[in-house]
Amino acid sequence: MYNDNSNLAYDLSLFDTDESFEKKKKEREEKKKEQAKIKLSQKKSIGRNGSVIAVFAVVTFAAAIAFAILYSKVQISDYTSMISETKNDIEQTERENMRLHSVLDSMFTLDNVEKIASEELGLQKTQNSQITFITLNTEDMTEVAEEDHNIFVSIQNWFLGILDYLGFKS
Repeated sequence: MYNDNSNLAYDLSLFDTDESFEKKKKEREEKKKEQAKIKLSQKKSIGRNGSVIAVFAVVTFAAAIAFAILYSKVQISDYTSMISETKNDIEQTERENMRLHSVLDSMFTLDNVEKIASEELGLQKTQNSQITFITLNTEDMTEVAEEDHNIFVSIQNWFLGILDYLGFKS
């Protein structure tokens, strides 16, 4: 009895015929190709899904930027039209102001004042008989007041003089 307790295995494929070996080899290659196709399709779908999300994000961002630019242009246009309208209002108001000033100036001419005084107020021009001249004495006259010789008045005057010199009294 031969007792071989070794751990060597026999390669049974050596005993296979060439036909069965070729079939198994083809089957293995087909399985590998199928697995590679599955892995490749999974990778493509993951890549495509990621690229779809990225494209969607980029398009959304671009649309948001375009909308923001368009909105800012609309706001600028609105403000420009408001400024233009306000300038027109200012010019019109200035023209009206100039017109009213000319009307006011024409109302206060000497002829208009005389006409209003005579027609509406009933006033008349003075005549020579109504004029009276008054002669006044034109001589210069100066009175000198007597000084009080009270000690308290002198102290008060001295103190007021100091305050006046310092600029506290006018």
